[in-house]
Amino acid sequence: MMTDRRETSISAKEAAPYPLGIRVLAVGLLLGLATACATGPREESLRTLVTDQEERAMAAELDRQAARFRWDQQVRLEKVLTRLLLAVPDRPQLTAEVYGCDGVNAYVAAERIYVCLGMLRFVKGDDELAVVLGHEMGHLPTSGVHGLQGGTRAEEERAADVLGLLYAHRAGYNIKTGAKVFERMAVELSQGLKEPKSGSHPSIPQRTILASKVAMLIDRSGSESDLQESLKHLLRLVDFFDDLP
Repeated sequence: MMTDRRETSISAKEAAPYPLGIRVLAVGLLLGLATACATGPREESLRTLVTDQEERAMAAELDRQAARFRWDQQVRLEKVLTRLLLAVPDRPQLTAEVYGCDGVNAYVAAERIYVCLGMLRFVKGDDELAVVLGHEMGHLPTSGVHGLQGGTRAEEERAADVLGLLYAHRAGYNIKTGAKVFERMAVELSQGLKEPKSGSHPSIPQRTILASKVAMLIDRSGSESDLQESLKHLLRLVDFFDDLP
């Protein structure tokens, strides 16, 4: 009987719970682990996944890729412009340069066409790029002798659209495809259909219709050997947009 009581007493001690302090500490640890799992690692621990050396190496690699991308776009730009200039008699001394801006824009100044990286990313192919570059060529002072330049800024822009299509066509580009760049500007750009400032550019809907009709007209008339004759042919119809086929 004495043996049984002693064994019972020992078993009771072994089965007794841990002291209160230990139990509280254990619960705290479990709660901490649960919170860490729920919220993920701390920001500081994420930062340690990338070393300073790795960051510098990646920055250098991205710079190399960016420089290569810009170089490829410059080569593309010069290739299309050279092809356009070779199709124009008495071609001007004109160069092109990739401009580091994200806008879908291009402009000509001091015998150089600047084309934003945003424009180069936007155009789908060289046919559209040729129409864009041809438009800027149409702004050159030498283009005014052809008689397409008007008195207002809007008329000049409209004339540059026509000349751009003609230049692209003579260089062998598909201007029906290239002319779609105006439509895509209206559809894909948030500012596309907003009315331009008074006296500046024609509206995008007007330019879209004009580009489509003139592209059809030029394509139908064939590739004349004389640029002046091509322009005279267009002049007979360019003032009567509703009569264009």
